[in-house]
Amino acid sequence: MSQLIVALDGMAPDKALQVAGDLSHLQTNGLWGFKIGHSLTFAGAEWVAELKKLGKVFVDLKLYDIPNTVENAVVWLSSLNVDLATVHLSMGRSTLEKIADKGVGILGVSLLTSAIPDECKRIYGGSPAETLHKLFGEVRETGITGVVCSPQDLHLLDQIDPERTLLRVCPGIRGSKDDIGDQQRTMTPVEAVSEGANLLVVGRPIVGRTNYLNAARLILNEISFTNQGIADI
Repeated sequence: MSQLIVALDGMAPDKALQVAGDLSHLQTNGLWGFKIGHSLTFAGAEWVAELKKLGKVFVDLKLYDIPNTVENAVVWLSSLNVDLATVHLSMGRSTLEKIADKGVGILGVSLLTSAIPDECKRIYGGSPAETLHKLFGEVRETGITGVVCSPQDLHLLDQIDPERTLLRVCPGIRGSKDDIGDQQRTMTPVEAVSEGANLLVVGRPIVGRTNYLNAARLILNEISFTNQGIADI
């Protein structure tokens, strides 16, 4: 069953805790927890511990470095008792294997949802589909928890992981009337769930609204309705 992660990025620490507190009761309705980036992670261990009281925590740092440095960072994140953390798949299989069992679920970031074909060709030497196939291939038998990718890319992940053993975490979720901002490869919540997304990461369409509680409820209702429809098939 698919669930919702609310991204708190870009907020002051006190405001982020307030929003998380206001939303935390929605865990019974399919809220998984909260995503934070660099600035909120650097608010400190005590702040992260406070956030953990309100739901699960996904730390999105997209780590990319030599194996020893990444391993040390993952061990640090594990000491904060976070649930999920991101590294970049471009580091390759050897690093992924080294950090897979350090006490925090590891998600491999593939191609950013802001990437455009021309940049992908220039940087990676291939189309988005070709690049994703290479990146997803590095995950095989490494033991990491899952992959972060656009919901538009899930059909490509199926070619590498047909049994869907990997957790599929998808940003780039936008309603049909939402401004996509800097995202390029987006889908609606209904479309993402239908494509097999396990966790839908939503930031601005929720926290950018004055009534963010109602915005979260509406998305959770869409996810729940689609989950039920899939279960009934």
